Amino acid sequence: MMIYYIFFMMFITFISIFILFINMIMSMMKKNNYEKNLPFECGYSPLSKANLPFSLPFFLITLMFLIFDIEIVLLIPLILYLMNNNFLMLFVIMMTFIILLILTLSIEWFFNFLKWLY
Repeated sequence: MMIYYIFFMMFITFISIFILFINMIMSMMKKNNYEKNLPFECGYSPLSKANLPFSLPFFLITLMFLIFDIEIVLLIPLILYLMNNNFLMLFVIMMTFIILLILTLSIEWFFNFLKWLY
């Protein structure tokens, strides 16, 4: 029985070495292009300046959307809680969560994070 395991391990080792060898042969055939080896990020040319202007209000809006999306994703599983028939507890949890959402939005409004939008 042990001999089967040894043959299996030898077979797996042979297949792994064969795949690595094929990979080395195929990678030598490719022509290396300088521009293809450079990273591509968001449509910016990597050959240009790296310090492009950055708009902070867009970043703040992105953060707000991300935070609200995460809060909504956390709110969705409460729908599954409806099966427990504990509507009072569900109502308290949902209202607390919605009040927190409104509170954070009002804080963002108070500190003028949304001022440039209107």
